[in-house]
Formats: sequence, C-alpha cells, structure tokens
Amino acid sequence: MLSLRRILLPFLILAFFPLFSRSQGAKAQSPSPAESTRVYENSPEGLRWQLQDILNAARNHNRPKLESLIRQTEIPNYREWFTKTFGREKGEGWAGAYGLNLDENEKHFAESLAQLTGEDGEFLTRNVNDDPAPAREIEAGMVDALQRPVVIFFASWKEQGSPQNSKSSSIGYFVFLDGRFRWDSAISSIEIQPEPASNAAAPQNVSSVQTAGGPNTPPASGKDKGISCVGVGGVGIPSCDYCPDPGYTKLAREKHLEGIVVLQVTIQADGGVTDIQVVKSPSPELTEMAVEGVSRWRMKPARRADGEPVPVRVPIEVTFRLVR
Repeated sequence: MLSLRRILLPFLILAFFPLFSRSQGAKAQSPSPAESTRVYENSPEGLRWQLQDILNAARNHNRPKLESLIRQTEIPNYREWFTKTFGREKGEGWAGAYGLNLDENEKHFAESLAQLTGEDGEFLTRNVNDDPAPAREIEAGMVDALQRPVVIFFASWKEQGSPQNSKSSSIGYFVFLDGRFRWDSAISSIEIQPEPASNAAAPQNVSSVQTAGGPNTPPASGKDKGISCVGVGGVGIPSCDYCPDPGYTKLAREKHLEGIVVLQVTIQADGGVTDIQVVKSPSPELTEMAVEGVSRWRMKPARRADGEPVPVRVPIEVTFRLVR
C-alpha cells in the first residue's frame, strides 16, 4: 500500500542565486587553534567529517563554536574566486549573489543544522564533477561553466531508517579551498515539507499554464518587460513568505504518480507569483498539483541593492514522491 511521505520540494533553484548580505571586506572571528589546525581530506569523506564537526557543535549547544565553524565555510576573496573559476561575466554575477546576504544565509545554515540535532541520520556526500545528478540540471551547468579545474561536492542529510529510495534533504554545494570545504551558498534550494491532502480535489483553474521551451523562455503574456535578473546589478532573490503545501490529490495517489515538475514563474514586486509556465512535467495531474500549489504562494520579493522591490523570473522545481 502506498502512502504519501513528508516529501521535500526543492524550489527556487535560481540558476545559482540565493540570499546573502555581507560585504566582501567583513572579517570572521579567528577560529580556535584546534579548529584552525584540523585537517580534512579533499574528498566526499572529508566533507562528511567537516559537516559532522559542525553538527556536533550544534548538538553540544556550543553556539560560539557553531558560528565560528560556519564562518569558516565562507569562500575567501570570493569575488576573485568566482571570476577566476567561472569567467568574468558569470563570475561577477554569481559573486554579487553570494555576497548579497551572506550573514542571513549563514544564520539559516546554523538553524538548519540545529534542526538535525534531534535526528538520527547521516550526511551523504558526492563528487558532482564525476557524478552529476540527472534530476539536478543545475549541476551540469556548474561543471560546464568551470574555467579552471575545481571539484564541486554536494552534501545532503538522510534520516536513519528512511526507505532506501526516499529523497535525502539537501545541505548544499561545497568546494575545497585552503584546507577546508567552503559552502557555495550562491547555489540554493529552499525546502518545505507538505502534508498530504487525502481528499483534495484535482484543481480545475489552470488556464495560466503555458508550455515553455526552456528555463529562459520569456512568458507569452509579455509581462517580462522590466523584469530584473537575479544576481545582476545587486538584485537579490525572492524568499518564501506564505507557501502552503501543494495538495497530493486522491487521483494522483491512486494512479501512483511521482516525478518532478519544473516551472518557470515571475515573482512580482508585490510578492505575487504570475506567468506560470511548465518547463517539464511527467504528467498532467502532477502539473495541475504543482501549478495550483505554487499559484497560491506569496513571496518576499527580490530587491535591488537600494532596497527597491523588483520583479524577477525564476525556475521552481517541485518533486512529488510516494514511498511504499
């Protein structure tokens, strides 16, 4: 018998752009001698041990150490690093996104790890260059954009005893610099956990759905005029304000439907989600559930460096998965 698991919906892939806010010149506090001399191997196993050290600090309620270890995941001289690693055009945009709200992202990172302290589980890590995930198109884009040899790692968390085919919870992407793994927080996925809607009816009003040729296809309505580009010119990204869980309909569960729906949407300056386009979907039923759910979301809008809210066009990935 199939039942709906509390699934994770990674969304706002944003082509490498999340929320950040610290100037490049900000200095982290000096780590303790024990922390600064710890050696990690440049491998998936080394990343796992570094993350475990950070989690242990959270479990011990050692807030100063936790914050210090997270600050040590910052990319040193990030503007230069992004430019040399991905080229001037892409690197400058991604560096701007990385530095935009760095403090806020590190705070969220700490809170996310704190939530894991009560769970039994393990960190899963892999080399993205050797094993890019087919469902994460962003990974192939990262590797293709490299202008010099850099190994990118991906880390996630999986609870002990969870089904073998269940989805792990994303932690993020990392690179190894100066003896430590650095969190590339310019690549982000925001995750929510929806509750099942046992008797939800299939949504009917999806007239706004259009077929898109790809993630950069402009909306057919022409409302793309004046839309800003995330990560360019100091433009940040939208974040979730009110994002109710998409309902998993009775029909979809009876048909055992699973898969990933990729949408392209405009987040307006007032936080509304408009011009929803379908980039990829395995079935009409999953399309309806994803579109109906996302259309009800209210976002905190993207803002320019001066704080002015602006509309942006972003992809959203919604994963539906049933487990036995």
